Amino acid sequence: MSEATPPASAPPPPPQSDAEREEALDRMLTRLALAEDDRLEPLLSSILPYSLSSLSSPSPSVRDLVMKILTHINRRVKQRLEIGLPMIELWKLYCEANTSPMVRNFCIVYIEMAFERLPDEKKEHIAPELLVNVSTIPSQHQGMILRNISKAIGDFHSSKIDEIIASKYRTISGSSDGDVFIDFCLHVILYQSTPSGMGSPPGLSIAQAERVSGKQPINSDTLAMRKLGILNVIEAMKLRPEAVYPIYLAAASDSLEPVVRRGEDFLKRAASGVNLEDSDLIKRLFMLFNGTLKDEKVANELKVAPASSSLRARLMSVFTKSIAAANAFPFSLQCIFGCIYGNGTTSRLKQLGMEFTVWVFKHAALDQLKLMGPIILSGVLRSLDGSSSLEAEPAGRDLKMFAYQAIGLLASRLPNLFREKADMAVRLFMALRLEDQSLRLSIQEAAGSLATAYKGAPETVLKELEVLLLQNCQVEQTEVRFCAVRWATSLYDLHHCPSRYICLLGASDTRLDIREMALESLNLLKDERQLSVTNNEANYPDLKLMLDFISTQQPEMLVSMEHREGRLLLPSKTYLAMIKFLMKCFEARQRKQLIEKETEISLVETMCIMIEKATAVEASNELHATALRALVDIASHFPKLVALRYSLRLSWLKALLSHIDSDTREAASRLIGLSCSSLSSVAASDLISELVSLISRNQKLRFETLHGSICAIGYATAECTKESSFISENLFGSIIESLVKVVESETAPLASAAMEALGHIGLRTVLPVISRDSIKAGVLIILQERLAKLLSGNEIKCMQKILVSLGHISFNEASLPHLQSALDLIFGISRSKVEDVLFSAGEALSFIWGDVPVTADMVLKSNYGSLSERTNYLTSEVQISSLSTTNRSVNNDESHIMAREVIIKKLFETLLYSSRKEERCAGTVWLVSLTMYCGHHNRIQELLPEIQEAFSHLIGDQNDLTQDLASQGMSIVYELGDASMKQKLVHALVGTLTGTGKRKRAIKLTEDSEVFQEGSIGKDLSGGKLSTYKELCSLANEMGQPDLIYKFMDLANYQASLNSKRGAAFGFSKIAKQAGEALQPHLKSLIPRLIRYQYDPDKNVQDAMVHIWKSIVADSKKTIDEYFDFIMDDLLTQCGSRLWRSREASCLAIADVIQGRRFSQVGKHLKRIWTAAFRAMDDIKETVRNSGDSLCRAVSSLTVRLCDISLTEASDARQTMDMVLPYLLVEGIVSKVSSVQKASISMVMKLAKGAGATLRPHLPDLVSCMLECLSSLEDQRLNYVEVMQSQQPYDLPLQPKWNIH
Repeated sequence: MSEATPPASAPPPPPQSDAEREEALDRMLTRLALAEDDRLEPLLSSILPYSLSSLSSPSPSVRDLVMKILTHINRRVKQRLEIGLPMIELWKLYCEANTSPMVRNFCIVYIEMAFERLPDEKKEHIAPELLVNVSTIPSQHQGMILRNISKAIGDFHSSKIDEIIASKYRTISGSSDGDVFIDFCLHVILYQSTPSGMGSPPGLSIAQAERVSGKQPINSDTLAMRKLGILNVIEAMKLRPEAVYPIYLAAASDSLEPVVRRGEDFLKRAASGVNLEDSDLIKRLFMLFNGTLKDEKVANELKVAPASSSLRARLMSVFTKSIAAANAFPFSLQCIFGCIYGNGTTSRLKQLGMEFTVWVFKHAALDQLKLMGPIILSGVLRSLDGSSSLEAEPAGRDLKMFAYQAIGLLASRLPNLFREKADMAVRLFMALRLEDQSLRLSIQEAAGSLATAYKGAPETVLKELEVLLLQNCQVEQTEVRFCAVRWATSLYDLHHCPSRYICLLGASDTRLDIREMALESLNLLKDERQLSVTNNEANYPDLKLMLDFISTQQPEMLVSMEHREGRLLLPSKTYLAMIKFLMKCFEARQRKQLIEKETEISLVETMCIMIEKATAVEASNELHATALRALVDIASHFPKLVALRYSLRLSWLKALLSHIDSDTREAASRLIGLSCSSLSSVAASDLISELVSLISRNQKLRFETLHGSICAIGYATAECTKESSFISENLFGSIIESLVKVVESETAPLASAAMEALGHIGLRTVLPVISRDSIKAGVLIILQERLAKLLSGNEIKCMQKILVSLGHISFNEASLPHLQSALDLIFGISRSKVEDVLFSAGEALSFIWGDVPVTADMVLKSNYGSLSERTNYLTSEVQISSLSTTNRSVNNDESHIMAREVIIKKLFETLLYSSRKEERCAGTVWLVSLTMYCGHHNRIQELLPEIQEAFSHLIGDQNDLTQDLASQGMSIVYELGDASMKQKLVHALVGTLTGTGKRKRAIKLTEDSEVFQEGSIGKDLSGGKLSTYKELCSLANEMGQPDLIYKFMDLANYQASLNSKRGAAFGFSKIAKQAGEALQPHLKSLIPRLIRYQYDPDKNVQDAMVHIWKSIVADSKKTIDEYFDFIMDDLLTQCGSRLWRSREASCLAIADVIQGRRFSQVGKHLKRIWTAAFRAMDDIKETVRNSGDSLCRAVSSLTVRLCDISLTEASDARQTMDMVLPYLLVEGIVSKVSSVQKASISMVMKLAKGAGATLRPHLPDLVSCMLECLSSLEDQRLNYVEVMQSQQPYDLPLQPKWNIH
C-alpha cells in the first residue's frame, strides 16, 4: 500500500531546540526502559534514527542522552539477533547530504548490525541497492558496505542469481559505483586465507586483504561461496569483457577447484570478445602481475604483492597475444625481469618470460625498443650465462630456445645494437658448436637474423667475422657450416675473395642445402644458358686476388705436379667449383681486358698449375674433364703461352688419352693439338707417328686408348696442316689411310671418332685421294657404303658425329663428286625420326653450303660443341647478327655453287612438300639450319621469298617439331629480309590467322601418305588403324560410299587449317616483337579472330592464341574497348558458322566480352546477341548448347542490369526494354525449344520486377502474351486432372495418380 503524499504547500517542520530535543530523548529513554523485548523492534524504528541524528547537536546534555540510549539499545539487542533494526531509515539518514560525519560513523555501525538482522529475502534485495553512490562514501565505510554485500552474494547467489536481482546490479554498470564494486570483486577473488604475520595474499596488499575479510579471516568454505556468488553476479551484470577479464583470469587461477571451473567457463566466453589492445586493461593486468615495485615509496600496508605463480603464468599467455602489452614500457620490462630473475619465479615463468621477450622484440614500436632493447638483451645474455650447459630438462631447453629467438628478433629490429662488435657472432657460433642438438635450429635462425645486422658493419668487424667464418666453415656440426656459408653469402659481395673461398669449401658439403647455397652464391647452380646474361653483369673477384687468396690458404697449390700420382688437396666437388669459378673470374677479366703483358704469363701459369692439380688420380672423372676443358678455354685466349707450356708436358697429356671419361680424352686431345704449334716439325711428326702406330697395331688395345689416340691424331694433324709442309706428305697420307681403316673396320664409336678426326683435318685442308683395290678416289667415295651402313644404325651419338664430320670434310673440298657423296649420305637419313640426327645433318649441310658463323680455329682450339648446341637446337631467341663472325669462310668455287643448287632442289622439290611427314620434318630442320647459320649468304638472300612460302606452308603440319621450327624460321626470315619482305610476311601470317590467306600448295598423296594422326578418327571396321590415304579409301569402298573420301579429305584440310593457325600464332608472336608499327593496319581484322580463337575447344589453339595475344596487346581491356564493335560483328557472324567449334568459341567469347558493358557500347548488338544465344541453345551439338546456355546467362544478367533504373539511366533502360521485351514475347516464350521457353519466361519475370516505369508501355503486349500462354504452357497433367474431376461424384475426393509439381 502506498503512503499518502503530504500536500505540496505544507511547510517543513520547524527545527527543534536543544531543550525540546533533550526532552524528547528523555521520553524515548523512558519508553525504551519500560518496553518489553517483544515490543522493542517497533520502538527502535523511530527512536534509533532520531537518536543518531541528535548526535549532530552541540549540546553536551543531548549527546549524553543519545549515548545512554545507544548503550541501552546495544545491551538489549546484542544477544537478541531476532530483534531487527530500522535498516531503511538508517540508510536514508546516512545518505542525507546534511548528515554530519559523526552521525554517519555511528550510522554505519548500526547499518551493519541492521543488515545482518534482515530477513534473507530483504537482504537479497537490499544488497544491490547499497551499491548506489558507494563511490562517494569514505573508504572505510565502503569496505564495511562491500563486505556485507559480498556476504549476501555468497549466501544467496553462489549457485544462481534471480533476474530481478541481476537487473538491480546492472543499474551500476558503467558508473564509478560499478568500478568500485568490480575492484572489490577482484580483491575477493584474489583473496586467500593466510596465517597471521605472513603478509598479504598474492595480488593484494594488507589493506586490501583486510578490506575483504574484515577483522577475522574468512574460512575456506565461506570464501568459496562468496567467490562463486561474485562470479555469478559479475556474469549477470553483462559488463564489458575488458572490465571482467581480470576477474575471470584470477578465478581460473584460484586454489579452490569449484572457483577454477567456473572461472575457466566464464573466461572462455569472455576471451572471444575481449580487446587485448585496450591499454587500460593491459595496464591493470601488468599491475596485477608486478604488484608494487620495491623502489616505490608506499606504506607497507599498501604495498601490493605480485600475483600467484599460476595467475602470472596465465597473464603471460595473455601478454604474448597483445601488441599493446609489447609496447607498455616500462611495465613490459618489469614483467620480463620479474619472470626471469624475480623472487619465487619458476622454470615455467622463466620460459614464459623469454617467450614474452620474443613477442616484445617482434612487435614493440621501434622508439620503445631502442629504450628497453639493450636492457632486455643484457638480461637474456645473463640468463644464458647462468644456465648450465648440461641442463637437460625440457623447460631449460625451451628457455634457451626462446632466448636465442629473442636475440635473432632483436638483431633484425635493432641491427645497430650488434654492428659495432663481433662478440654476439662469436657467442652464437660457439653455441652452435656446444649446445644440444635440439637447440641448434633456434640458434641457426638467430644467427641468420644476426647476419643481416652485420651488413654495413665497420671494416674491422668484417675482418673479425671473416676469420670467424674461416674457422667454422669446416667443423663437424652441420649447423655451424650452414651458418658459415650463409653468412659468407649474405655479408659479402661476389667480388669478396675470402667469402667466395668459404663457398668453394661448402660446395663439397655432405648437406644438399649447404651445397646448393654455396653453388648459388658462386653463380654455379643455374643452367648455363640462363647464366649468359648474369655472367656478363656479375662483379666477379679480381682473378689475381682470388688466386693469391687460394694459394695463401693452400700453399701446396702452387707446387707444380709432374705426374698425376699427387694428392688431391681439396675434395673433388670443391675443386670442381673452384675451377668453374676461377674460369668465370678469368672470363670477366678478359671481357674487361685487364690483363697486362707483364702479368699475363704469371697468371696463366698459376691458373694452369692449380688446374693441373685437379687431374690427380683420386679425383672424380667430372673434375678431370672440367679441369682439362678449363685449360682449353685458357688456351683459346692465350694459345702461345699454353702451347709452349704443354709442349713440354706431352707425356702428362698422353697419359690422359687413355682416361675412362670421353670428355677428358677429348679435352686432352685438343691440348695435344694446341701444343703442336710450339713443337718443331720433327717433334710434331714423331708425336703423330707414335699416335698413328698405336691405332695401326694388330694387338688389341683398350677402347679408351684407341679413342683418345684417334681424337689426338685429328687435332694434332689439323694443327700441323695449318702450315703447308709442316709434316711430310707421306706421313699425312698414312694418317688419312689409318683413319680410313678405322672407319672401315672398327665399331661405330671408334668409326665415328675417326670420321670426326677426318673432319677436323678437313677443316684445315683438303683430304688427299686414297687407293682402294687399284682405284683412287676421295675419302667419302671410298667410305660411302660403310658410312651409309653406320648412318642406318641406331647409335645416335655416332650418327651425329659422322654427319657433322661430313660437313667438316666438305668445308674445303673442291670436288663435286666428293660433295655429292656427302650430300647423298645426308639426304639418305631424310626419313629419320630422331631429332638430334636431323639437327646434326642440318649443321653438316650448313658447312657444305659455306658462310657458317664459325671458323676452323673456333672448332679446333676451343671447347666448341656444335652449332646446334650453340642455338639450343634452333629454338633459342638468338639474333642472327650475333651468330656472324668477322672472318667467315665462303667457298664460291663451281663445285660448291652446284652443291648449293643440289641442296635447294632437294629441299624445295622433294622434302618440304613431300607427302611423308618425316621428310617434311627433315626438310624443315635443314632449311631452318641453313637460314639461321648461312642466312647472310647471297643465295639464301635470293631465296627468302621461296623460304617464306615454304615456312608458311609448313606451319600447318601435323608434326609439332615441323610446326615449331617453321614458326622459328619465319622469325628468322623476318630478321633477314628487307622492308618489303617483312611486310609480305606480316600479310601472310595475318591472312593465315584470319582465314583470308592464299591457298597453299597442293601435295600429291600416295597410298601410304598419312592424312590423319593414328587414332584421331577411330579405327576401321575390323579394328585396324585408320590414318593413311589407302586406309581411308578402303573404308569408303567397304561402306559402299566412295564419295566419303571427299568428306575425309575435307576434315583433313580443316585440321590442317587449325594447325596452320596454331603455327602461325607462334611464328607471329616472335615476329610481333620486332614488327612494331607494321602490325597496326591489320589489328582491325586480327583482334576479333584472336579473341575467338582464345575460346577454341582445342587447347593447343587456345595456348597459341593466348601467346600471340600477349605479344601484340599491352593492355587487354583498352584493346577490347577500342575494337569492341569489330569484335562483336565477327563473333555474332561466327555464331552462325557451319563449323561447330566456331559457334562454340563465339558464344563463350561473347559471354565474356559483354560483361560489365554500358548500353552505349552494347545496345546496337543486344538483339543479335539474344538471337545468337537462343540459336545456340537449340544447336545439334551438346557443347555448343552448353556454350549457348552460358551466353544466355551472361546476356540475361546484362539485360537485367541495363533495364534496372537504379543502375542505368532511365533513357538507356527504356531503350533496352523496348528492344528486348518484345523480342522475348514474340520469339522466346512461344519457341518450341523448352530451354528457350524457360529462359524467356524467367527473363520476363526479372524484367517485370525491376524495370519499374519502363515496363508501362509494354503492359498490353505482356498481359496478352501471358494470357495466351496460360493454356499453351500449362502442364498436360492438369488437363487430365480436370477431366477426371468432372467424371467423379461430387462427394468423393479426387485421388490423382500423379503429383502435380
